[in-house]
Amino acid sequence: MAVRLPFIRAGICAISLFAVSQPAHAISVEDARSAIDAILMQSGISATEIDARALDGDAVELIYDSVKLDLSGYSEPRQLLMDDVQVTVRDTDNPSHIDLDIKLPERAKMDAEATSDQRDMTMRNAGGYLRWDIARNVPITFDGFANALIGDEPVTRKHWMMNGLVIQWLPELARISWQAAEWTGANREKRGSIKSTSFVLYPGDDGATHLDYAHDGLWLPSLIQPRTVRIKSSSDGLPWTEAQPIIQQGFYDILTGTAPRVARRQIGDALWQRAAHNGAPVKVDEFYVESRGLEALGAGEFLAQAAARYGFTGSFDFKLLGQDKLVDLLGTPDSPTLLGALVPFAVDSLAAGRPGPQGTMEYDGELLPDGRVVVNGMTVFRTADGS
Repeated sequence: MAVRLPFIRAGICAISLFAVSQPAHAISVEDARSAIDAILMQSGISATEIDARALDGDAVELIYDSVKLDLSGYSEPRQLLMDDVQVTVRDTDNPSHIDLDIKLPERAKMDAEATSDQRDMTMRNAGGYLRWDIARNVPITFDGFANALIGDEPVTRKHWMMNGLVIQWLPELARISWQAAEWTGANREKRGSIKSTSFVLYPGDDGATHLDYAHDGLWLPSLIQPRTVRIKSSSDGLPWTEAQPIIQQGFYDILTGTAPRVARRQIGDALWQRAAHNGAPVKVDEFYVESRGLEALGAGEFLAQAAARYGFTGSFDFKLLGQDKLVDLLGTPDSPTLLGALVPFAVDSLAAGRPGPQGTMEYDGELLPDGRVVVNGMTVFRTADGS
């Protein structure tokens, strides 16, 4: 008996530890349905449940048809319509949180009164993972993805497409990125394309908000186009604790039907308001631009000001490599090309550059409150009213 007692005690301890390590209870179909109904109502989505079943005792799968999401921010009212949307609901270690695994169908439709506003949607391997706080009825984290998103206008055959879309927000990160995007005019006339785009917001070690933006392979039907851009910026006066709720709300707006360009503007306006209120500069720690054989590398510092024509004033400096290509494009003050004659301020500033090693040209610039851009003391851009 004395020998068996330690084994009995060890067995009881093992059973206790196993019990503690397990979830308090598996989510029921009814609990999952109630949670999804609350999320749909909160997000302005209507749907008809066509199936619900428990999976292996620790998850619930629900399938919805007639999913309808009203879209905002467009010229006319639009709706996104889908069938066969699959949602798998799981418990988490926190009784107030649930995890959702969302799988979207391959076909959907953007409906509108005007035929020209309608779109036939193709969504390949599209979905996301969402952690939701059921106590506060708010999202916590989200990872969305799509191998491809394609929108076709059925009459004019305009279309847009992007591959490798990622939309992500976490407590310490917000990201949107995609690859191989293109868009067309009527009858698939190519109007633009881009190889890749990445937009990331995150806190630095000091808690300041950082923004990294990059795109590669931009093509537009124009002479001057920044084909490659890299920007790293930060603001000590815009703490992540202030920026994060603004960014999360913007991402949530996109996912619940706000046009992406409108949501981006709302995020930008709200962040600008905070930066202007705090009065601290936004630092462009590094920027790189490449366009048709020209390269520029520099840095700058800008201050958000309500009185400024473009919302900011500031200064920047950069080095330009490939000035000979710019001369070919714009000409010189004495002999401008046709394009140079249209933008004489740019030609004048080109002559004001200071030559450096290997043909590098160094420039100092300013963005003035009235909207003028001055480079090496010469105005290279002014508004249409001449200011």
